[in-house]
Amino acid sequence: MSFVELLIAATAVLAATTLGGLAILLFKCPSQRTRTILLSFAAGMMALSAAQMAYSTHQTAGNYVLLAGLALGTVTFLLLEKFLPHLHLALRKTSLEPSKKKVALIAGTITIHNVPEGLAVASAFVGGGPLGWLVASSIAAQDIPEGFLVSAPLACYGVSAWRSIKFALLSGLVEFAAAVGGYVFLASVNWLTPWALAFSAGAMAYVILVELLPDAFQKGFERTAATAFVSGAAAALAIEFLLAV
Repeated sequence: MSFVELLIAATAVLAATTLGGLAILLFKCPSQRTRTILLSFAAGMMALSAAQMAYSTHQTAGNYVLLAGLALGTVTFLLLEKFLPHLHLALRKTSLEPSKKKVALIAGTITIHNVPEGLAVASAFVGGGPLGWLVASSIAAQDIPEGFLVSAPLACYGVSAWRSIKFALLSGLVEFAAAVGGYVFLASVNWLTPWALAFSAGAMAYVILVELLPDAFQKGFERTAATAFVSGAAAALAIEFLLAV
């Protein structure tokens, strides 16, 4: 697929995140049920997209590349998660006001979690075919609730609505940069595309299993979370059928 198509998709992902952030103007602190539905639906869409990316790697490069790429993506973001608390600890020792520290911690976490989604869009578009639009559509759809869930906690900490929206925009820009940068790199070393697809699938699986679902499956909301997760996967599957992936 062309670089122009990638730019359109990356811009759509950025716009989706920003749109979600704007929802904070209507809704302040979301209830646990709302968080459960949004997180689970997003996780369902991401899960199906990750599975499709893994299948594409299996078809083009075989099982060894698939397993190695999945493991590499998972371990990479596991290590990043291990490293992040050290950044948090250093930040807590600074002289920043408590509210500013909380905002900085949230922003740092958001930045890390948006990188694999941007790389997923890049690798899917370099892979060619409708897969790029499937992954971009799924991520854009889940970025709307994600943008809201970026800005909502900040608003709950007392950050102004417009400043919270700026952080949602920042998270979208990180994703945009990862998508564009990843595409430019992979286009020059095309043989790495199956590895990038598997790596992104592993990273997305890690985010789903370690970050999204544990927050979604809170006590008393398990059935709601399960229903929303299946609904998200079904929505991504419908997109897949429409695109004939």
